[in-house]
Amino acid sequence: MVYSHDKNHEQDTIVTVGYVMGSITILVVLTRFGLQLLHPRKLMVADGFVLAAFACYLCMCGLYISISPYMRRLYRVSEGKIPPYPELSDEVEHVSKMILAAPCMFWMTLWCIKAAFLLLYRKLLACVPTIYTVIWWAIVCICVMTHIGNYALYFRSCGPSISGFWTGGCEGPSRKVAQLASLYYSFAADTSTNIMIMALPMRLTYDLHMRRTKKAAIFLLFASGVVCITVATLRVAQVAANEAQGDKTSSLDPAWLGIWGIVECSIAIIIGCCPAFAGHFNAFRNKHVSHDTHGYRQQPLSRSGKGEDIHVQTIGSMPVRNPNSGMGLDDTDLSWVGIHNSQEELTTTHGEIAISKTVDQTAAASRKDSTV
Repeated sequence: MVYSHDKNHEQDTIVTVGYVMGSITILVVLTRFGLQLLHPRKLMVADGFVLAAFACYLCMCGLYISISPYMRRLYRVSEGKIPPYPELSDEVEHVSKMILAAPCMFWMTLWCIKAAFLLLYRKLLACVPTIYTVIWWAIVCICVMTHIGNYALYFRSCGPSISGFWTGGCEGPSRKVAQLASLYYSFAADTSTNIMIMALPMRLTYDLHMRRTKKAAIFLLFASGVVCITVATLRVAQVAANEAQGDKTSSLDPAWLGIWGIVECSIAIIIGCCPAFAGHFNAFRNKHVSHDTHGYRQQPLSRSGKGEDIHVQTIGSMPVRNPNSGMGLDDTDLSWVGIHNSQEELTTTHGEIAISKTVDQTAAASRKDSTV
């Protein structure tokens, strides 16, 4: 896999982008989990997917940065600046295997963030019409199938065997078409799943009973996926433009795929950390709220310094929530949404089912004879 034209400046670019975006992403992730030590909370499965995405991202950056010195030598050989050397064939195979692995890490990073967001707003579906849960599961299935499709097309883009990546199977017009098909498919899969993952929670949030400013912040969080879509579009457009001007038979140049891939994955991970930052911000803002000795959730301080008495019903006596009232979202415990600023929620767990009771502070304060 040797490229015949001078692209050493692209290698400088990919190394620079790798170090800069990698440093920014590392700082954001370390800050995100460092705040976990200041405001301890139970780690969720979504947090695990963010960490998995971060690990895959570091592997991808490491691969592209490690490839750069080899690619410079291969470029010089292809341009006749240096003669072929004994290790040339081994280096070509080594580079080809690293290039094979890099897109795999790219897709793993993006789809782990998608999974984190799907799990993040899974609780928003509590007590809403069943159609929303069906849609959520449909999106999950589509994400799984498209993720598998990425690898199915990619591994066959250089021939029926994966060894074609390092045995010259990527050369030729038919192979070039297969590689472009894999590129366009992954772009379509990434973009379509991003749109679906953004659309469902935005629709759910639309009927959420909360201040407009807070609702706008939630919309902004999920709409930030548009940035990833924009970068993905630039990535495909850049590669397509380069290939239209280059050799019609050689394999795709990995340089710009790597450059835009690093940028897109960095943005995706940073966006994936935003809900945690929002949750910690809400916790910091509400730190004046006290907790009673019985372990109930946040109790507001009264003027006398004592918490208000709130009547807590037994599980069996709690009224059934109306799924169509506020879409059931007013009883959802999501720290990153910050619903507890206007209402306080008491939650009890029965087996694997969390049953919540939302108590209006104003009503509780006016109730003179309330008891615990």
